[in-house]
Amino acid sequence: MSPLSDLRVVELGHALAAPFAGSLLGDFGADIIKIEQPEVGDSLRRMGPHLEHSSVWWSVTGRNKRSICIDFKDPDGLAVVHRLIAEADILVENFRPGVLDRSGLGWEELHALNPGLIYLSISGYGHQGPNSSRPGFGKIAEAFSGATHLTGAADATPVHPGYSLGDATTGLMGAYGVMVAVHARETTGQGQHIDLALYESLMRMIEWQVPLRELQGWEVSRTGNQFPFEDAFLTDICRTRDGHNIVISAATSKSLDAVRSLLLTDGVITDPGASPQEMAPALRDWVAARSQTEAMERLREFDVVVGPVHTSTDIVADPHIAARENLVTVADATGTQIPMPNVIPRLADTPGEVRWAGAPLGHQTDEVLRDAAGLSADEIADLRRRRIVS
Repeated sequence: MSPLSDLRVVELGHALAAPFAGSLLGDFGADIIKIEQPEVGDSLRRMGPHLEHSSVWWSVTGRNKRSICIDFKDPDGLAVVHRLIAEADILVENFRPGVLDRSGLGWEELHALNPGLIYLSISGYGHQGPNSSRPGFGKIAEAFSGATHLTGAADATPVHPGYSLGDATTGLMGAYGVMVAVHARETTGQGQHIDLALYESLMRMIEWQVPLRELQGWEVSRTGNQFPFEDAFLTDICRTRDGHNIVISAATSKSLDAVRSLLLTDGVITDPGASPQEMAPALRDWVAARSQTEAMERLREFDVVVGPVHTSTDIVADPHIAARENLVTVADATGTQIPMPNVIPRLADTPGEVRWAGAPLGHQTDEVLRDAAGLSADEIADLRRRRIVS
């Protein structure tokens, strides 16, 4: 049995942060009831390249979820949502603060309905503070947290990370917060509200920036591929002769000595006391004269910490990734086989599982209304006729 199979989650999320939190919980067996607006659905279904019924991205983030369409702006639709939440353990949402309160789905109302409910709210700036009513997406959060300021070349404009770092990190923190609240409920018997802002997760990850500023007056800024405040070490990405990239990380005295030993042995430098700043251009030139395979094999002879900069093509072909079964192929409702990241972390005794890929919009509406909300076939048919569910 999956470790979270006794938990039921109602997800009112859209796009990425809250749906990613739901996806992580679903990976370990939680029953994720994904409530979407009829005909429209989650905006993630329309992002990026498409399959027959939705985007490729949705097929991954929507995995292990039961999709149900309810118009909860209609009083009868709202009543159905209330029935589902009354029997749920967790609600996950990422609407702007106040939206669900005005819709009859705010924390106070739902806590009265279900005192054991754990209510995860994800928003751009949280439910308190002068910015709380402002909209916020992942890229805004990355900038607000200080993460974007650290990314890119020292003499250039900051660069956004090429993926949804703010959303994904917050989804991870949200799932973590939910499990802490589930544990607390075992003692108190009560659910609680979790108020999580997108930028807060990244601030926690960059845990050193504020202490350095406040205690030492050190305003950390962009340093390209070098670690922001450790010029005693060497970290770089180097281009190989055959057009690949490798990353070298000499982040300890021992690993830095390994790089220095290689460069001295191969005659690239002559000064045994060469600094990381002096070694960096020599190392780039040394790598540029070799293929990726040649460079990494030689570096590893000296125990230099090195690795390839993988493309998605490299990931699919990598034997280590295959050996650890980091990718899994799952069929969607149309029978299309979709490769995607496997469940992590790898629990030895109670592992997670990708049971199905993201479902078509409303694919499990009748099933959920019958089994989770306790509606009869006639009641479901009436709601469908009135276009309250689909």
